Amino acid sequence: MVAIASVPMAMGIGMAVDFSRASTARAQMQAALDAAVVAGAKDGTSSWTTTATRTFTGALVSGVTVSSKSFALDSDGNYGGSARGTLATSFAGLFSLASLSLEVSATAVKPVSGNKVCILLLSSTASPGLLLNGGANLNAPACEVDVKSTGNPAATFNAGTTFSTLKTCVQGTSILDNGGTHASLSKGCTTTTDPFAGTLPVPSSSTCNYSGLNYNGGNVSLSPGTYCYGINFNGTTTLTLSPGVYVIKSGNWNFNGGTFSGTGVTFYFADSSYIQFNGTTTLSLSAPTSGTYANLLWYEAQNLSQSSFTVNATNGATISGLIWLPSRNLTLNAGASATSNNLTMVLNTLIMNTVNWSISSSDKTIASAGTSTTTAGIYLKR
Repeated sequence: MVAIASVPMAMGIGMAVDFSRASTARAQMQAALDAAVVAGAKDGTSSWTTTATRTFTGALVSGVTVSSKSFALDSDGNYGGSARGTLATSFAGLFSLASLSLEVSATAVKPVSGNKVCILLLSSTASPGLLLNGGANLNAPACEVDVKSTGNPAATFNAGTTFSTLKTCVQGTSILDNGGTHASLSKGCTTTTDPFAGTLPVPSSSTCNYSGLNYNGGNVSLSPGTYCYGINFNGTTTLTLSPGVYVIKSGNWNFNGGTFSGTGVTFYFADSSYIQFNGTTTLSLSAPTSGTYANLLWYEAQNLSQSSFTVNATNGATISGLIWLPSRNLTLNAGASATSNNLTMVLNTLIMNTVNWSISSSDKTIASAGTSTTTAGIYLKR
């Protein structure tokens, strides 16, 4: 009886020993990956993944067989890594469990100091890349506006305009100055680069969930999905959007007045489709605060041809998140006012006509070209 009882006892002890070894090995593997992403962040160059790989390999505990590892920048510019491996068992192998799986991940954040860019205009040839017509006012005292145009002129400021920014950095030196207030203007300035290109998630858009819809006023509620061939909101509509991702393709949304609102929503433009706000619209939109689409409000597919995107009269707008539309020439027309404490925009060009916008940078931050980083303040994000 003692002999019989000793079998499960031995099994239990052996399994406990192996799981204890696996727990220790995982902790050491996690420490190696932590060291790797921190080393990569300190490197900070285009070859940081090589530095991270070398550090991980050098710090890895013996006995662990690594099956895969990867390092990449996430959409917020943080240095991430993940690894999988196995640890051969000593006792559990007697019971058909030859190895135990190990999996770890780590993210290193490199703090930055300096200006945050809340509007980045990408066209290098537009003339102008930024145009302010009479009555246009932007209040962004805590963030920077970067204009990459070197056209003639690169930017135009007309009389009766106010452009109040922490800094307005125009890469070109030719400015058409017809008056207005823009004390923070810097010409021939080094502008920043777009940190989001090639990093944002691409939602599935192969299946059209909704096609060619028309609404004639009243209360309308929409759910996430892929919307094709256009939607017209006629009359005065109160539109409420459920949280989630709205893919727009093969047709535009035309909203002709009312209330357009959604919390935790993301709009993805799979092609040159757009949303046009006409009439008097009250706009209230905020991006998700967590998950795959965190802080993404409006963004588009990569490498689209240039096209226009127009926002007409709005009866006040409160919007937050990232607007990443690098192919779009955005025009804000009469009455298109907006207030946001966290909005970042990446556009091709911008025209402001008799509008009032008050913004500061969103959580999807863009560091100015003059921003410095500190390796001493690097920390691990859990």
